[in-house]
Amino acid sequence: RYEDVTAIADHLNERKTVVLNLENADRDVSRRIVDFLSGATYANHGNIRKVSRGTFLIVPDGVDMMGELMLEDFEEGSLYL
Repeated sequence: RYEDVTAIADHLNERKTVVLNLENADRDVSRRIVDFLSGATYANHGNIRKVSRGTFLIVPDGVDMMGELMLEDFEEGSLYL
């Protein structure tokens, strides 16, 4: 639910890793959640990556993620799928 984004952002502010599962969420709600949390992640110098359909890994600054950059997902417009 979109109402949970502030609690999730609080976890990010506390430098905790978040696994976000939006597989069953409405597409528009998912987009709003990812947009909000992308901003919170950016503000904390963290990273966000889509790891599967509707699932994202959000890590604080200083935590490395292995794999390719998410940029391809943004360019292809498949980030929210």
